[in-house]
Amino acid sequence: MRRKLTLLALVLLSGIASLAAVTYSPVVQVVPGPTLPAEVKCLRSNNNLDLARFDGRLFLAFRTAPTHFAGTKTHLYIVSSADEGKTWDYEAEVFMGSDMREPRLLPLGGKLMFYFFQAGKNPLGFSPRFVFAMERKSEGQWTEPRKVFQPGCILWRAKVRDGKAYTTAYCGGDQEYTGGNAAIEIYLLTTTNGYDFTPVNPAHPVSATGGSETAFEFDADGTLYLTVRNEGGDGKSWGSKVCKASPEDLSTWTCAITPMKYDSPLMFRRGADIYLIARRNIDGAFDKEDRRLPDSVETLYYMARYWWTPKRTALYQLDKQSLTLAPLLDFPTRGDTAFPGLVPVDDNHYLMYNYSSDPEGKDRVWMSGQLHQTFIYSTVISFD
Repeated sequence: MRRKLTLLALVLLSGIASLAAVTYSPVVQVVPGPTLPAEVKCLRSNNNLDLARFDGRLFLAFRTAPTHFAGTKTHLYIVSSADEGKTWDYEAEVFMGSDMREPRLLPLGGKLMFYFFQAGKNPLGFSPRFVFAMERKSEGQWTEPRKVFQPGCILWRAKVRDGKAYTTAYCGGDQEYTGGNAAIEIYLLTTTNGYDFTPVNPAHPVSATGGSETAFEFDADGTLYLTVRNEGGDGKSWGSKVCKASPEDLSTWTCAITPMKYDSPLMFRRGADIYLIARRNIDGAFDKEDRRLPDSVETLYYMARYWWTPKRTALYQLDKQSLTLAPLLDFPTRGDTAFPGLVPVDDNHYLMYNYSSDPEGKDRVWMSGQLHQTFIYSTVISFD
């Protein structure tokens, strides 16, 4: 069924530039699916993904593994389509005998780059090792993985503005769940060749500490807006941060704290409006503002509660004045979900790929969803 939400309440939000009706088309399962090439061997957990257009084709990269957790059987696949995903051609496969995550596709200066990070084998650990880059040379021909940036780091989102590539990265993510969240460093980087990354301000390379996944988008005037996942907390708050930076100093962020946690965030701009797609917690705020426990125990309590509650993938709209995010709608998702990829179709339509437990199946809690089968779906988001 086609869903629609008229956003009359947004009239009250001073920072939102326009009022719109948002709809999405019926979701279509892509992975696993009969249109994938025979070389793609899907396992039960199909999740981390990215989407890009390049050279007249649609590219999809995704992770497949026995479960959401780390192990030795993880594969990354890249496929491409000349007919908007009706049929797919095989491009590449990556296997390292350990976990791999955060596949990222970046069209840059006439070439297509692919990034991912290698992690460990322990299903109970999170151990980023290296970021790797690959480059497409021709149809089905890619370079061998090459290490880029610093060990122990993760590239989160990448995009090009005015011919210049930007990406966010965080380093020290292995400490996120072990009480060392404050030591995690977040960078805003640029690259011209897709391999060599430098901070936007070498004199101020680290833009923030604490947090991890950082989505970003530029306003028309060059103002930078960001969301930072902050489940590890800083002793004062847990959840997320919503930040902004002036065009004159992109490396200095002013942030507002929110108790909501926006996992796997993706930001995009339509006209004067900026939107976020991220995981939504049915249980509400991540930070329950219970300060009776030590910080490390508080973090574990919040995480345990988060693991055992249902989730959705949701669309939010940014209030630029208050640096808050207004939830607009939920996509038909449940269980383990939220790792969107997005490409524009035209000014009013966006093709989104995302993963989820069976949308028509049992409404699993997040932990259960991570242990069971997940699928990758497509839908078109329409703005009226």
